[in-house]
Amino acid sequence: VDELGGGGARIVCAKDFDRFDEGQIVGPAVLVLQDEGMPVVYPVVKWKRWPVIGLEFMDISEKDRKMILRFLFKIERRMIQQSSKTASRRRPR
Repeated sequence: VDELGGGGARIVCAKDFDRFDEGQIVGPAVLVLQDEGMPVVYPVVKWKRWPVIGLEFMDISEKDRKMILRFLFKIERRMIQQSSKTASRRRPR
């Protein structure tokens, strides 16, 4: 998974790119979101541009969408905290 959002994902899939067609249902699938849960999603291929495939999660519940967004928020927060720690270590004293 190259990018994840509340309503879909973008995957890089060079090896199996030709096995997917626009409109194809490729689920159900389970997203394993560390410390958050395991929502079941129903991805559909929305677009293809070598080697990237855009997926939309069809009929996703509001509960599962919120779970994905909470997971992404936590990841983003960790990244910001790590970058600020790294920056504070690099500052000259």
